[in-house]
Amino acid sequence: MSPAASPKRWALTGRIVTMAAEGDVIKNGTIFIEDNRIAAILPKGQPAPTGFEAVAAVATGGTIYPGLIELHNHLSYNILPLWRVPQLFGNRDQWQNAKSYKTSVTGPMSAIALADDGSLLPALVRYVEAKCLVAGTTTSQGITLSNWSGTIHKYYKGALRAAEIGSPPDLPRAHSKIPDIDAEDWAKFDNELKSSACFLLHLSEGIDAKAHSHFLALRNSAGDWAIEPSLAGIHCTALDATDFGTMAENHAKVVWSPLSNLLLYGKTTDVVAARTAGLTVALGSDWSPSGSKNLLGELKAAKVVSAHFNLGFSDYDIVAMATRNPAAILKWDGKLGTIAKGKFADLLVVKGVTGDPYGRLIKSREQDIVLVTIGGRPRYGTKKAMQQAGASGEALKIGRSARTIDFTSPDQDPGIENVTLAEATSRLGAALGNLGTLQPHSIAMSAAIASGMVSRTGWRLALDEQFSNNVQLRPRLAYNGIRTGPDLAAVTAVAEPLHPIKLDGLTVAGDPVFLDTLKSESNLPQGLGAAIAAFY
Repeated sequence: MSPAASPKRWALTGRIVTMAAEGDVIKNGTIFIEDNRIAAILPKGQPAPTGFEAVAAVATGGTIYPGLIELHNHLSYNILPLWRVPQLFGNRDQWQNAKSYKTSVTGPMSAIALADDGSLLPALVRYVEAKCLVAGTTTSQGITLSNWSGTIHKYYKGALRAAEIGSPPDLPRAHSKIPDIDAEDWAKFDNELKSSACFLLHLSEGIDAKAHSHFLALRNSAGDWAIEPSLAGIHCTALDATDFGTMAENHAKVVWSPLSNLLLYGKTTDVVAARTAGLTVALGSDWSPSGSKNLLGELKAAKVVSAHFNLGFSDYDIVAMATRNPAAILKWDGKLGTIAKGKFADLLVVKGVTGDPYGRLIKSREQDIVLVTIGGRPRYGTKKAMQQAGASGEALKIGRSARTIDFTSPDQDPGIENVTLAEATSRLGAALGNLGTLQPHSIAMSAAIASGMVSRTGWRLALDEQFSNNVQLRPRLAYNGIRTGPDLAAVTAVAEPLHPIKLDGLTVAGDPVFLDTLKSESNLPQGLGAAIAAFY
């Protein structure tokens, strides 16, 4: 029998923001890491724990936070740039059929997903995972894959934690999709909720009566609500204080995406009413076509929106929405979301140790990130910090600063090519510049899938906001005899001609048009886009 492998031990120093409670900050301390967990946290000057006496700590010169946890993102779409929203909408069903939305979002994604010759899927998963890591996100929602016949679904496994994969039993799997038939059947839908630890579902997205009917449909003829402690309602923009009271009585939660709400509807969720009712609120960037580029950016949006509408959220409250709150919603709070001995070492380090510790994270830009670790493994950071942590990977630049990113994983998806970020960027840029040629192939493949005539093997993207993949992201229960929820078949009914578009920049620093587009968005309240841009 071979001897057991020695534990990997290393350490890092800096200002430590534990997020265990407001003000729980170690001004100068060391986090000791053994394998994938935090072995100890000690103030400067304390002797190292047993086994760490010879370990030279990485001096980060920065402030250390729990890794950011995102509960609302459609990662597959994050290759697309910010959409110039043409008008105010009342509910989701309206904008999904707008002509410019089809040419800017659904059409391009159909072309990428269905005209894929086998080179675009690995490029896409590499690129969108990198967009998360370079902004300090350590957990997000998974990238859904399907075989070409659509009979088998799974989530892509990479370096990033996926909420829907988790790591049972320590990190139970979340659910974000329900079978079509269960989405339309009250009892089956309620049973799905009852049997899950966490269910992340879009709920009442919009601001009009139709959007509100999605929530009202959760109540059956006997007066019972299909609302369980597992339900985390994404958006909930059409809900009022009474509705949030009903959610609170049933111990549900809310995921807030303020920038996306305002871009599409000119209003956002009544998160004050949600919090007053006692609901836990988490934050999500939604996706790049109508939201922040990443969760770090959505922290800024939340701060600006809170100030603009006098919502009263402190910087600590906002940072909690991306750390401890989502961990609690996932029922991962025993292992993640705060920095404590015995928890998994998912950490984010940003440059600087002065000023308010919560405000510093909100103000930080992608180029201020020093180090990101997931399960004790350095995944991304400055070239110097990664070298000191004994990590290696692919070189890249954020602004003018050298960075290293490591995507390797022992349980990474077999059958999906392992490409570099540079190669992924090249492939996706070329494909998005050639959409007119790809489009006929994607239309033909869509028809073949619908008719059951596909003979291809391997995996493809299962685009959760487009085709019928036999799963839904939201309930489609009937209210007053009318089924709620979007008609996905209608989304692909019209094939508008496609023209080249640019690959969305990996960071705000590397995207010359993002901030200008944001400031020009007509649905945002006056000055809000400029206020967000001022952080950069």
